[in-house]
Amino acid sequence: MLEEKELKFKFDSISLPFEGEYTAWHKISDGHFGNELHYHDHYEIFFSLSGDLLYTIEGRKYQLDVGSMLIIAPYEFHQLNEQMDGHAERIGLRFDAQLLERLSKNTIDLAQCFNTQSSKFKNLLQCSESQKRELYYLLQGLLNEQDSQKFGKVLAEEAILTQFFILLNRVSIENETRTDDDPEAQLVRQVLDYMELHYADPISLEDLEKKFFVSRYKITQHFTRLVGYPPYRYLLHKRLQNAQRMLKNGHNPQQVAMQCGFTDYSNFYRRFKTFYGCSPSSYFKQHLT
Repeated sequence: MLEEKELKFKFDSISLPFEGEYTAWHKISDGHFGNELHYHDHYEIFFSLSGDLLYTIEGRKYQLDVGSMLIIAPYEFHQLNEQMDGHAERIGLRFDAQLLERLSKNTIDLAQCFNTQSSKFKNLLQCSESQKRELYYLLQGLLNEQDSQKFGKVLAEEAILTQFFILLNRVSIENETRTDDDPEAQLVRQVLDYMELHYADPISLEDLEKKFFVSRYKITQHFTRLVGYPPYRYLLHKRLQNAQRMLKNGHNPQQVAMQCGFTDYSNFYRRFKTFYGCSPSSYFKQHLT
């Protein structure tokens, strides 16, 4: 058992680096593991991009699947109990309470969603599909600014952080009044979120059946009823949508096909031309600068 002096050093040593107000991070880990119970003297936010993680905060267990947002307040004892998938990816932010005070205005308290004394406070937030995308892009933008020395770096960081905290408070407010959907709607939203982040991977009805422990027939039935078309068509549209964006940004058509889940380029060519009215290479050339 650790002596009191050793225990104090162990916990108090977990602080923000360089005496800064914040640090953003991106982690990819493989294997099944956990860590020891610990705390920080700052806020920490985890945004799960892939994997299946089990966390404990002050004795309460939270399971993080794709798109989960976990808030850990200063001095809350917490630990990663288990990484239940072999591969897990998450992006996050650590920040000092003073940062929230500095960015807040007289009528807008950005610390509202972090008030652990409030009965409305939640460590685990559920986000809509569009909110997940926006939160991810803001965190990714913060990572890019953090690692650069570009013109206006400090101002850009403050702008991104302000946007992030505003959005997080909006998500928190929505979570206060959000009621549980029927099981079918919950299932479809989980499938949509899974496809949103894994569209480039091979995804079959059999894969979805194993992932969500629901028969492929029921998945197709509920998905088609609520979305308007079956899972395979939604997945195709999602892949083509991202392919269009990548081609517009100057990515090579052959690479785009592979990175968007098309193992056969001729199939990608036919699908893209049918959907957008021109070949991938023609679209790529139209947007070259």
